[in-house]
Amino acid sequence: MNVEELVLKDSPEGVSFGVRVQPRAGRNKILGIHNGCLKLAVAAAPVEGEATRQCLRFLAEIFNVALPFVSLLSGAQSRNKVFRIAGMESADCRRILGKIS
Repeated sequence: MNVEELVLKDSPEGVSFGVRVQPRAGRNKILGIHNGCLKLAVAAAPVEGEATRQCLRFLAEIFNVALPFVSLLSGAQSRNKVFRIAGMESADCRRILGKIS
């Protein structure tokens, strides 16, 4: 996974980035980078926001932050979402994802 392809946006609140979600996967996992977005597979079905909630928990786990530090900025009802990790910068995000790949 080439983390340099991931489009990140720094702000005073933290770093935000796009996520492409593949629901109903066998397990939660990072699939790579797709069109500048992080592609995630989540086990939850896209019913009543469960896939989005699972994305929030999975991102908190990936970036080793408490769940309140991860927020959904847009895309609640879409496979294409934008999340923010509060208190993190793009360099930290790339470093963490680089260790995983």
